Amino acid sequence: MTDQPHEQEWLTATAMEDEFTVLFRLLPTIPQNLKTVDFPARVEIIWSYTSPNETGMPGPEDQQQMNQFEDQLVEIWLKTGLGHLTMLITGNQICEWQWYLRDAEQALQVLNEALADEEPLPIEFHTENDPDWYAYSNFMEQVTE
Repeated sequence: MTDQPHEQEWLTATAMEDEFTVLFRLLPTIPQNLKTVDFPARVEIIWSYTSPNETGMPGPEDQQQMNQFEDQLVEIWLKTGLGHLTMLITGNQICEWQWYLRDAEQALQVLNEALADEEPLPIEFHTENDPDWYAYSNFMEQVTE
């Protein structure tokens, strides 16, 4: 199997939240060669933005910054084996990335060092211990294609 996690297909879905369309990009399944207990820390990174229109979606400048940030996360966490991105949720003036990390403290330290010279970002971090990836699995059970 030559599939690298960052090259795999993503599942996409939409939902309505407070009359806004919300877009989901989801890891379709847990990679077969991955042991969830090796990545027990679930981290939600929440980026709040102000939508320039009635859609609740980010404007072009915010979207570009968010894409750049996600690319940095992939470089810093995924490609180095520190974590796995499981979902991205965008809409209703929030963009949220959900990652599972080997060690949240170490991963956040590496991220802070990588972003040290950049402007502060409008993001919040929430972490919890979830070695069985219950939150991810539970969410995926509710998603219908």
